[in-house]
Amino acid sequence: MKLGIGQFSYHRYFGELTPWESDPGVRWNTNDFLGHAAAHRADTVGVQTCYLTAQDIETLPEMAAAHNLDVIIEWGHPAGLAIGKSAAAVQDLRLWIARASQWSFPLLRIVVGYPKLRGEDSVEVQTQRLVPILQEICALDWGVTIAIENHADFTPLELQGLIYETNRPNLCAVLDFGNCVRMGADLIPSIRSLAPLIAAVHLRDLMILPESIGNPLASWPTAPLGCGSLDIKGALRELYSGGFQGCLLLELAHLHPNWTEKEDEVLSQSLSWLKEWRQTG
Repeated sequence: MKLGIGQFSYHRYFGELTPWESDPGVRWNTNDFLGHAAAHRADTVGVQTCYLTAQDIETLPEMAAAHNLDVIIEWGHPAGLAIGKSAAAVQDLRLWIARASQWSFPLLRIVVGYPKLRGEDSVEVQTQRLVPILQEICALDWGVTIAIENHADFTPLELQGLIYETNRPNLCAVLDFGNCVRMGADLIPSIRSLAPLIAAVHLRDLMILPESIGNPLASWPTAPLGCGSLDIKGALRELYSGGFQGCLLLELAHLHPNWTEKEDEVLSQSLSWLKEWRQTG
């Protein structure tokens, strides 16, 4: 089992605040994040391109090697390809594929949209607009696998359709457990439908608030694994029974009030939970 931490877990320290969060009053660079991930004994980190400074970009491979961490590049937060409406985003993605290839980082996670863009057109129209763009991107084939996250823009089943219609061997999925539930999809059947395509997982537990159901932009607070509303044990069993061999990236959204401003505590507790689950099943 490969365990990692997504940089978004510390989004407050990179200046990104939701309406339910306070500013920590300090700012980190990417090396600070890598140090925290290494202290948690992570194997891998998901690095958000939107948080990287010019200096970070110059030194990222060396920084990661110094901390003995593998890297998954995570491109596109928050709106990615804007459901195929942003030519500038396509050009930026090309640049990051080239960088990932140069750095020998084999997996690049992308997002194609954001929940605010859902419903502007039908899913069918949005899919048809994205398919030729994704085919062109995948044709670059620089030894980098492209993995689309369900970013509360498509349900997992809709994402499966997009990937199958694009029909490129170097295109797969990053399944975000939390975004799956935010979209009203059942977690375990969603894993089953995407199983052959999942290259990595964004793993979090949620405290589901009744007033948020049906609205992916409402509050969906994170809890330590095993302390929230999701059947994480059942989901992991389904994931691995489907042949999953990728990385579990812990990713925290805004925290439930029981754990406010305690990112490191939630990550540590979640990693301990995962290691115990690995031993007991």
